[in-house]
Amino acid sequence: MATQPCILLANVQSLGNKLDDLRARIKFQRDIRDCSLLCFTESWLKPAVPNHAIQPAEFFSVHHMDRTADLGKSRGGGLCVMVNNSWCNNANVVTLAHSCSPNLELLAVKFHPFYLPWEFTSVIINTMYIPPQVNMDTALCELHEALTQFQAQHQDKALLVVGDFNSANLKHAVPNLYQHVTFPTRGNTTLNHCYTPYKDSYKALAHPPFGKSDHAAIFLLPKYKQRLKREAPVQREVARWTDQSVAALQDALDDADWDMFRRSTDDVSEFTEAVVGFIGKLVEIQHSKNHHQEVSQPEALGGQNHPRGSELSHCCLQRRDHQWEHGRVQVCGIRNVQGSEGGEAVLREETRDTIPAEWL
Repeated sequence: MATQPCILLANVQSLGNKLDDLRARIKFQRDIRDCSLLCFTESWLKPAVPNHAIQPAEFFSVHHMDRTADLGKSRGGGLCVMVNNSWCNNANVVTLAHSCSPNLELLAVKFHPFYLPWEFTSVIINTMYIPPQVNMDTALCELHEALTQFQAQHQDKALLVVGDFNSANLKHAVPNLYQHVTFPTRGNTTLNHCYTPYKDSYKALAHPPFGKSDHAAIFLLPKYKQRLKREAPVQREVARWTDQSVAALQDALDDADWDMFRRSTDDVSEFTEAVVGFIGKLVEIQHSKNHHQEVSQPEALGGQNHPRGSELSHCCLQRRDHQWEHGRVQVCGIRNVQGSEGGEAVLREETRDTIPAEWL
């Protein structure tokens, strides 16, 4: 199961006349059909176009943002995100922000998919388009402001930025992001980018362009490795109190000359430090590498937690074999009980009735 969404990114230069191509790829290409997200820039759609008119398949839901008329352009621009319902139900999709300025078009959508690594609670996809004739520094400033706000408000979310950047480079504005598209997407230049905060989290593959678009489509295959698998296991020692430690400490505290500590200093802090250090010298605590130490042999468990554990276990086995021969079974087990005062071995005996005749 993929730890991050599979993404198909493309500058389609009018999505309306590429729908047949898109539907054919979804029908006959398994990687496109199983893709989690389809992100398109320059959709050239109008606000009056309903979602069902551009829905490529019944299992994809559509979210698009179109260029507004006040920008002075009758066509061009526009963003569209299609979500595979097998990855995330449409009820768990929320549009965080959509902006359309002369310098930047941005559509930010948050997803709560069916599966994510435990370090993430949701995924935020920022699909954007920067026109080629605008001031790139101004566009990057607007994008940086939006991404900074998302990172501050959604710190436990997986953040992805995809789209057509033209000549802009987001790493100049946000240095802690990694770019995963390394091959040319139009001629000899790389215009379509994918940024994430994690190195080597995606592998970009080139796909044929849609229709007569001069931008190659990009298939982003997730390579993100879960934090649980990236980080080496850490061994920790945990103090465990035994009955012997408690008894020894109680005897030592009863025999201690507390007046000696009172006469040694009038400072409360020094008195406390001396008493705590004295108690620490008296305590003999057994240490284990984790809270729930797995022990396969009853003899080993008895030897670790009880001074006579091995003898008791051996005695129980002898009694069980003896009573088995006489038609009764005595089940002896040792379980590790962890209470507020630590663990101790408890011998539990359960007696069952005579063995049924069909067992003999």
